[in-house]
Order: sequence, then structure tokens, then C-alpha cells
Amino acid sequence: MGGGGENDGNNGGKDGGTGGAAHQIAFFLRELSAAEPGRRAAAVKGLGRLGRWDEHGDVVVRAARDAEAEVRAGAADALGRLGDAGDSGAGAVVVELMGDADPQVRRRASLAAERLALTGPAVTEAFRRLLLDDSDWHLRLNGLLGLSSREDTVDMAVYVRLLGERTPYLWGPARRALLASLPRKPALDEVLRTAEHGHGLARVRALEMLPAEDIRRMRDSLLAGLRDESPDVRSAVVRQLSKDRRPSTADALLSALEAETDTDTAALLLRTLGQWKETRAVPAVVRWLDRPGTGSIAVQALVDIGTPTAVEWLRATVAATPGPEAGPGLGRPEVRAAAATALGELAATGSTLTLLALLHDPDERVRAGAVDGLRLLGRRRLRRRRRGARAEALLGLLTTDEPIIGHTRDALSEYPETRPALRRLIDHPSDEVRAAVLSLLDEDDDGDVALFLSHLDDPSEPVRHQALVGIGRYVYWYEELPDAPDGLDLLGVITALSRSPAVSPRTRYEAGRLLDELKGYGVV
Repeated sequence: MGGGGENDGNNGGKDGGTGGAAHQIAFFLRELSAAEPGRRAAAVKGLGRLGRWDEHGDVVVRAARDAEAEVRAGAADALGRLGDAGDSGAGAVVVELMGDADPQVRRRASLAAERLALTGPAVTEAFRRLLLDDSDWHLRLNGLLGLSSREDTVDMAVYVRLLGERTPYLWGPARRALLASLPRKPALDEVLRTAEHGHGLARVRALEMLPAEDIRRMRDSLLAGLRDESPDVRSAVVRQLSKDRRPSTADALLSALEAETDTDTAALLLRTLGQWKETRAVPAVVRWLDRPGTGSIAVQALVDIGTPTAVEWLRATVAATPGPEAGPGLGRPEVRAAAATALGELAATGSTLTLLALLHDPDERVRAGAVDGLRLLGRRRLRRRRRGARAEALLGLLTTDEPIIGHTRDALSEYPETRPALRRLIDHPSDEVRAAVLSLLDEDDDGDVALFLSHLDDPSEPVRHQALVGIGRYVYWYEELPDAPDGLDLLGVITALSRSPAVSPRTRYEAGRLLDELKGYGVV
């Protein structure tokens, strides 16, 4: 096929006329008649490595018509190696194979087209079909790369269409190409059109690409988008409208929340209306209290709104018990926990008694939420009588409710008046309690510093770690090591902890960090 002219035997490193290569080629030609498709496929690929187009092109083209896809794929590979970008004839067969029914054949053919650097309307159209119509995303990517490498063959409408793809290997390159072209009118027009009237993810990503001034000009389209059939579009529209605090926008978002069915979109609406303190939203917010994925967000919206009605709903949520009669949002432990914490954040009247009652709840999450609420109340440093009741309850909880001991420790950090009682717990049999006590002691108190030093050799790793952290707090404030009792080489102990494989990684890290800090102060 096609006159290749006289060949000097060099043909890209192949030597098909002498020695072993000739015997191999003869073997491949015989194998093309084998009954097994695998043998025929191997043979045609072998010809691609060692043969010449002018001598073996005809048999490779015949293999490209084989009934077995495996053989056709091998032929596509061979065509890419034997042919050239000129008039060899391989290009037309490669383009034909790019439309083969088998995806592996199409893939090998698309790679062959790239290897041969084929150009022209036929190959451009073949790549376009792969990009826009193929069911295999790998081949669609090949189509995109093939078109992109041929200047002026990918129009902006194709790139915009690709924005709607799920796989980032397709929409990612399309987005980058559009962003690079956005200053030019054709690209901007396509993106604007899609942002206003597109569908699904293509519209979402077009909206994300545009600057704020363009978004503001399409406000009517955004308001209409709140009713779009795609939850992705509705969410994207809410994100854009959340930047526009006009009363009419609040009206539209409120109506959207009342009609919304998608959890993710509702979460965005709840956050926006809560942050805007939209008091009219309370009834709609309450309806989302009992939905998985939105209960805690609805609680936060009620906190942000903060009206007496919102607070009463938080109280009702906290007080309810699980069961079919609980009502909207009432009874789900994670929602009750979030509502308990919210009451502490709001410091609503009666919150202390409500939260103290929850410390005996059978659900660990609810108890932890109540403790977090007591922590937030403790920050206010008000109502000494109530503080005493809260502090006493937290101290009792520290030694009786180990599953939430971390929450209790954090809450006690807001009640420094409990330190005298905490010091009496330093020899408690629980490792977790002793570690919590050390974490709450005062690095400015000589007696507490002595407790840090004496627990560096505690048999419990969590306790040793907190003792080391306490010494670290002292070093941070005083820029020196505390005075150690006779017989204790404190620097040596810290150095040993930084190197010991017997301690936990976090303790080694803390010891190493502390040594670095001491070096910075010139102590080491």
C-alpha cells in the first residue's frame, strides 16, 4: 500500500531485512493466520514493532478488519507505529478504528492518531465524537486531549458542556481552558449563558467562575434558580444569593426553605437565614430539626436568630425524650446535644438547671452536649451561686463519667475556682482523671509545678504526657526550667523522653518541642 520509496534499512531503529528480525517478521506473518485471537493480536503488534509500512501495511490493514476486537486493537497500535503523518494511508484506517464498537480499539486508535500527529477534518471529527458521545470517560479524555492539541478545533460551547461532567478529569481541564479564555467575548458569552440558563453541574460551575459584578446582573435568574429541579443548582444559587441581603432576597430564601426537600440545599438556607437573623424563618427551621444532616444546623440557626420563640424551641428540643410522640426534632440525641450546648451559648434564663438535669441523661452525646453548654456558661463568670452548682456537678462528673471526661475537663477549665478540689484528686486511681487534673493545674502555682515534676515518672503515659505539657506551659511563660528537687535532672529527663521508644509519639514530640524552645531561650 502506498509507495514508500527505497528504504535504507533504518526505519526508526527497525531492521526488517537482515538477521533475526527477518525471521521474527516471517513468524508474525504466519501467526496472523492462527485460530486464536490472542496469537493474531500479538503477531500484528509484532509487525508494528519490526515491520515496514510499504511491505506490511496491507496485512496490518486486513488485521484492522478482523472480527475479534483484540486483533483490531493490536492493528491500531501497529498502524500508529508503521504509518506517518503523510500519505501512507494508515491515517484513514486509524480514523475508522476510532469509531469502532469496542472501547479498547477506540482507545488504541486514538493513541495512534496522536502518535501519527494526524490532522484534518476527519480526525478532528473523530476526536469530537469521542469527547462528546463516548460512554468511556477515558476515551472522552482522549478526545479532549486530541482536540485541545489541534488549535482552533475546540469551541467554547464544547468546553461549557464539559463543565457538567462528574469526573474532574473532564470538567477540570474544561474549566481551566474557559478561565484562560474568559477575558475574550466568545468564552464569556458562553459562560454567562450557562450561568443564567444552563442545567445541572454545568450551571453550577459556570456560576462559580464568574466575578461578582456579573453575578449581580443576573439576580432575576438566580431567584428563579431557587426552583430549579437540580439540587446542585439550587445550592449554588443559595450560595450566590447569600451575598445579597436585600429584603426581597430574604423573602425568596424563606419561601425556598419552606419548599425545599434536599438536605444539602436546606443546610445552606438554614445557615443563611440564621446568620441574617431572619425571625420569620423559625417555623421553617423547626421542620428541619428532625432531619438527618440538618438537625444541628437548624439548632445553630435558632441560636443565631435568638428570639424568645427560638429559645423555647431549643428548650423543647433538649427536654424531649426519644419516641414516636416526640414531635419535630425532639428526641434525636445529636440534636438534643446540640440544643443543650446552644442553651449554654445563649445563657438563656434557667439554662443552668436545664443543663444540670441533662448530666444524668442515658445518652452519652446528650451528656457531652450539656457539659459543653456548662463550659460556655462558665465563660461568663456571672451569678456566683449558679457557678458553684455547676462547678460541683462538673467535679463529680470528672470521676464518675469517663466516656465524656474530655468534655468535662474542658468545661472545668472555665471554673478555676475548682482547682483546690482538683488537687485533691491527683492520686485518683483512674489514669484519665489524674491526666485531666494535671491539665487543669496552674503553672504559676509552685505547688502545682511540683505536681508536674513529681508525675514525670508516673506509670501512666497520659499522666506523664500532661505533666510534661504542664512543664512546657511554665517554660513558655518564664523562659526557663522550673527548679527541680534535689536528685532530679529535669533536663536529662526531658532529653530522655524525647528519644525513648518506650513512650508515645506525642510524648516524644512534646519533649522534643520543649528542648527546641529551651534552646531558643539559651537554656540548653
